[in-house]
Amino acid sequence: MSSPKSIGNILNNTILKLNGLQPPAANLPEQSNADTPETSPQEFIHPILTPEDFKQTKINYNKYIEAYNKKVDLDNFKINAYNTKVIAACRNLKKSKDVRMRELIWKEANKELDPETYNEEVEKYNDKYGYHIRKKVTRQKVKPATREYFMAFLWEYNAQLYKRKEFRTNPHLQINVPGSLPKYELYPNKILESEYEGARNLSTSTVETIRNHRERLEEAGVLWGYEYHGSNRALKIAFNVEVLSITDNGKPKSTRNGAQAVREEQTKKVRHNNVSSSEPVLVNTKYRQKGVVANAPTSLNCTGSSTRPPKKQGEKKIDAGAAQQENQEKKFAGAKSQNELSQILITSLEDKNDLARQLAQLEHKDYKPLDIAIARQEAYYGTMHPKDFKELAIQDIFKFSNSLFEALDVHPGSWNNAYKIWLKEMFKNFNGQQLKKDVLLERWQKMIDVLRAVKRQQAKKGWQPSYPSRYFDPVRTEKCHNSFAYAYKNFRIEPPETPDAEYQKRKINANRSKRWNTDLEKARPKIRQFLRGKLDLQKMMDYVKYNCPEVYKALPKLIAQEKDEMFKNLTLN
Repeated sequence: MSSPKSIGNILNNTILKLNGLQPPAANLPEQSNADTPETSPQEFIHPILTPEDFKQTKINYNKYIEAYNKKVDLDNFKINAYNTKVIAACRNLKKSKDVRMRELIWKEANKELDPETYNEEVEKYNDKYGYHIRKKVTRQKVKPATREYFMAFLWEYNAQLYKRKEFRTNPHLQINVPGSLPKYELYPNKILESEYEGARNLSTSTVETIRNHRERLEEAGVLWGYEYHGSNRALKIAFNVEVLSITDNGKPKSTRNGAQAVREEQTKKVRHNNVSSSEPVLVNTKYRQKGVVANAPTSLNCTGSSTRPPKKQGEKKIDAGAAQQENQEKKFAGAKSQNELSQILITSLEDKNDLARQLAQLEHKDYKPLDIAIARQEAYYGTMHPKDFKELAIQDIFKFSNSLFEALDVHPGSWNNAYKIWLKEMFKNFNGQQLKKDVLLERWQKMIDVLRAVKRQQAKKGWQPSYPSRYFDPVRTEKCHNSFAYAYKNFRIEPPETPDAEYQKRKINANRSKRWNTDLEKARPKIRQFLRGKLDLQKMMDYVKYNCPEVYKALPKLIAQEKDEMFKNLTLN
């Protein structure tokens, strides 16, 4: 039974290897061991196939196959010469019934033998009874079309090597120690579905075709070490080291040299004018601003008629952003009368040019919309002018949409143009009259719901809007316009979940959690065996991948946790 000290040494050595701190065996002092072979297979840290490797591998393949085909021709020539003797001997020979029965019995007994063994038995039979049976052709030449399948295997193998490197260089692992070259996991369907510039590489191939070419490459010795693990897993096979040329990418190189290093102060950022020529042209362009939006007016003019008091010098503005939302809600809660609440809402309105600058600088990207209770109180009982209430809704919507344009360099003029369009055309009925405050409130809240759905779509699919002056243009209502008007027109509120649907949802989540816990308990013993040096990393990964699929993506993090736990136990002991 091993002592705690020996267990600690094993763990320490394993962890050192994981972090690349222990020198490889080639750098250690030589030890005399009779069981150690004289030559060991080449080991790699992060093997990959570079374009030069592909080129050299193709050259090696051509040379290897040329030599193999010559050898096959020589063997087939000898077999054909032997069969010629058999044909000449049987030409004038009249076989009796007993001889024919003996040949049939012999052929039936030896039909399952491989061609080489069969030919050996043929020689023994013919030496005993005369030249009666012909030999079989043992091998076929490798055809030129097989090279296309071999290159397809190489491309898939290189993709697997890159995934292997990505897994081993995970921040939780950082495995930078040499290891044996992994075998190629052959997925025939992946090869059939592989495309280049929209066209399939092997469009006329089938799974049987790939199997035939793979077997032919095995016969030639280009592939070897066939492993079959069932119909639900990929078969594993290795490339001949005489053919395969590979590069060890274990030492990452810097992608930037000293001459290419550029400081941020040395770069000049050019402002985008927010004009795109790829958008479809609208028939109705009465809302489109002429000229470049950089020439938008910057005067501090407010709306023509308003109930708000004049702006005082040095007056502090109330912003409804995430940083000041709590203070604003306190003011609303502390308002003793409806007039005071309306006055606070009026004071919180921003000047349109100041708001445009703030939106361009993404100052409201974490903005939370105005509380529905406060907006409803003002709509039904407040003293705020309808035009100011309309402007409050527009500013609330624009601030909430600010995070949608985080990836764009938006000019303030684009926001200013969108603001002017909405002040002029939005929240009106079919007669062109402004909506009442209660009806306006309903549309306001629906627009907030639409923006929430758009944000979820952006986070899930990486969708990007156009610039604000185009995105908020009410004329752009078609799908190709990528606009808010199209999203608003096609927005549908999902019906509430029924009790049965909610139960099924909870059941699915419970089963998923159960599978996770079950796979976690199955994976932990294998991870501990790997950390103690009793299990190879590739075998551990294969076990977790096929037996514990729920935790496979989190495997690097689990290994790091188990490593920390083992260190902690050693420290306590």
